Amino acid sequence: MVSLLIFNILQDKDSNITQYPSLKFLISGVIVKDVGLKDLEGNIETHKIKFYDPIYEKEKKYRGFELRDVLQLGFGDEWKNSDYTDIAFEALDGYVAVSSISKLKEPGGYIVFSDLDFEQWEPISIKEVSPGPFYLVWTGKDKTTKNEYPWPWQLSSINLIKFEDQYSPVFPSGVSQNSSVYKGYEIFKGRCVRCHSMNGEGGKVGPDLNAPQSIVTYRNAYMIKEFIKHPSQYRYTQMPDHLDLSDQALDNIIAYFNYMNDIRD
Repeated sequence: MVSLLIFNILQDKDSNITQYPSLKFLISGVIVKDVGLKDLEGNIETHKIKFYDPIYEKEKKYRGFELRDVLQLGFGDEWKNSDYTDIAFEALDGYVAVSSISKLKEPGGYIVFSDLDFEQWEPISIKEVSPGPFYLVWTGKDKTTKNEYPWPWQLSSINLIKFEDQYSPVFPSGVSQNSSVYKGYEIFKGRCVRCHSMNGEGGKVGPDLNAPQSIVTYRNAYMIKEFIKHPSQYRYTQMPDHLDLSDQALDNIIAYFNYMNDIRD
């Protein structure tokens, strides 16, 4: 009886998300707006777009809003304020994609809410899940996750932040921006924090890489770099291969991991 009740509650929750989708807008983790799809449609121009979607690996058609219009509606001019450096896009499953505001000002970003090829949504990823109710996409062949453009699906909230304040446990304070440690941090911020956390801050899809123990305490540097570069050769995983990372870039990531381990409480 209890199991059936829990199932019905979860089913009702999923139904509400589908029927009455909304986006939460936060500034430094505090909700400032919760905007439903109908209000988005009533205040922002909608667009039909057609392009090659690298996640599906085929051409797709969607209906959605320009990302810059959504950010302007949610934050006003505040998202252009130099006090903020990044925006974190959080999905329903805890995935967090963080991107610099300078990237998000570029044209080609859309938050889509309708798959024009399917009555509902075409299932996505190896988990075969719906990417709705909102899916952030980019037109332009170079605007991929590899180049640090966010592509979260099941998008639920958008958080305007100053990265080093919001994610202070991830930030290597006190190091030079020319150092190997800082360069490794930039790679972690651009590619890894969307799934992995550092000292409890970051994505929740993959494991924390510094707590309760740093990955460098139980994996040697060669194995860590091997797994980062082509995880698909070692296990079934959602983690993408990073074949474009140079040996120096991988060494920088290890330097960052070692630094965070050394300063860990």
